[in-house]
Amino acid sequence: MARWPLISTSAVLLALPAGVGSMNHPHESQMDRLAGVASIILEICNISGVPSAAIGVIDDGKVVFTESFGHSDVSAKKRATADTIYGIGSLTKGFTAASAAHLFDSEPSSIWSRPIRDIIPDYQPKDSRLDRLVSPADFLSHRTGLFPDMSVAVQGDQEFLLSAEQLIPAVSDIDTVASFREEWLYNNWGYSVIAKAIEKLSGKPYHEYVREAVIDPLKLTSTTTRPERGSGSDFAEAYAALDDGSFYHLPQRLPFKDSLFEASGGMYSTVNDLLKYANAVLQANEDPESSPLKNIKMLLSNQVPLDNPSHLYRFYGMGWVLTQLPGVVGLQGDNAELFEWDELPILGSGSPPRMAFYHQGAAFGYYSSIFLFPETRSAVVVLTNSSPLNDAADWIAQVYVSALFGFQPGADYVKLARESRARKVGNMAKLKAGLDAIRHGSPDDTHRPLEVYIGKYYNHRGNFFLDIRPHHDTPASCLQLVFQGKDLHTYQLRHLRGDTFEWALDYNESASRARFAIWDSEYFIVDFEFRAGDTRASSLTWAKWEDAEQGMELVRKQEPEDISVSWIAKLGMALSQAFKPLLKCLDPYPDGSL
Repeated sequence: MARWPLISTSAVLLALPAGVGSMNHPHESQMDRLAGVASIILEICNISGVPSAAIGVIDDGKVVFTESFGHSDVSAKKRATADTIYGIGSLTKGFTAASAAHLFDSEPSSIWSRPIRDIIPDYQPKDSRLDRLVSPADFLSHRTGLFPDMSVAVQGDQEFLLSAEQLIPAVSDIDTVASFREEWLYNNWGYSVIAKAIEKLSGKPYHEYVREAVIDPLKLTSTTTRPERGSGSDFAEAYAALDDGSFYHLPQRLPFKDSLFEASGGMYSTVNDLLKYANAVLQANEDPESSPLKNIKMLLSNQVPLDNPSHLYRFYGMGWVLTQLPGVVGLQGDNAELFEWDELPILGSGSPPRMAFYHQGAAFGYYSSIFLFPETRSAVVVLTNSSPLNDAADWIAQVYVSALFGFQPGADYVKLARESRARKVGNMAKLKAGLDAIRHGSPDDTHRPLEVYIGKYYNHRGNFFLDIRPHHDTPASCLQLVFQGKDLHTYQLRHLRGDTFEWALDYNESASRARFAIWDSEYFIVDFEFRAGDTRASSLTWAKWEDAEQGMELVRKQEPEDISVSWIAKLGMALSQAFKPLLKCLDPYPDGSL
């Protein structure tokens, strides 16, 4: 765990001249403005717990600025560069959408609206209304209405709980919680389904097709879902920010390879490669015939409004958010969860209208942001190597967009970084305090013997289970909750009240296990259920999200030993009752005295 002031890797910025660091001054050149925000970026990084940030800017189709701050490897004090490889999280979705667009270019035009079941017959949605309707375009634009919860697949520790083979069964079981084709509900599962469709139609693995369709034609030499972390590679180590802003070094893993979310967030790239990619998307949008990218205009078309009803221009296309400045941006990332949308800054306030396409990314230990501006063929790319205390990449990108176009001073992004950090840490603290208050408010609300809760509880498909185990190394009233029976995914399950337990983590526990922060207390509550006459729990319910109040029900699998234990227990109780009068007669000290 380390923390120290970040240092710009550009020699010209090592010593900042007096006055540098304010947003914009009259008569400054574009380069002066871009270089002049360095101190703001340094503060945002320090506040947010970001070891390094790499930035690149395009204007009029040319790279006009690159800059890197801090260390891609803190312990080795290795400085980041525009060629340092970072995880790019959900920026992967743009590549997946472009791959689908390339493939669909050789298919009938109806492929976009074709039922996904025609391509993937095994997909059998729980909501029968979707059966012959939900299409590739629906999954690509997040307008399926399907609940985005990934609990059965992701519980931190940089490892997925389900194999890629379980993708279609898992998606088939997802509840519908929003109106189909009317509401935008961001959902990582959808892009995994698209990758499966690409594989079905092309006959090639997703990672091969995206390389052949997008990566190789654009000559992106450092972009891949299969990076090699050799001793000579310029690879940014992954970190998580602790609540004091220090860095926790996450284990060196590449969890997305061959996983069910490889196409949703498993890409790695560099600033220089993403600038090439941004330029190619802008070129394909302006002159489709001149680009190897196909159907880009389809990807950059309005598919579903981000909020409905709305009089503002903000839509999701396919792999891109589309909006008009002046306006609020960053609506697909963490900052939009920490603030009400009308609390967020208006980017470009007071400036002439301009179109913007953007997206944000989050992976285990990496956050990113990309903005494109078609009228001026401009772009801003930001890569960072931390799961931070806010979406620092978003704040940094907005600072550079403002500097690029000379927007008048508006938002105080350093203040926003502090406030978003306080809210994120505060939300987690409130979660823990609320559960402790419930527990301390009912000190006499005891549980049954802990062994009656122990067992394996499965979903109806049998491909996911919670293993409730005894916990021998903690005080009374604690069990262990183990996802999929994997020791790596073990959590302390503490008694709350009655037959209800909880496993909530504090901020640092959550961060150090590479978990995305959750502050909904209902998510961490486990309710055990007993059928009449049963001596052991028969089922449990957990993950009661606000949007899915019923939670996830798992049924306890009866093990062979349960039968013998139950039989012996009942026999012992019967014998005890039968011999109680005789034992009382034989007791020489019936009053309990010695």
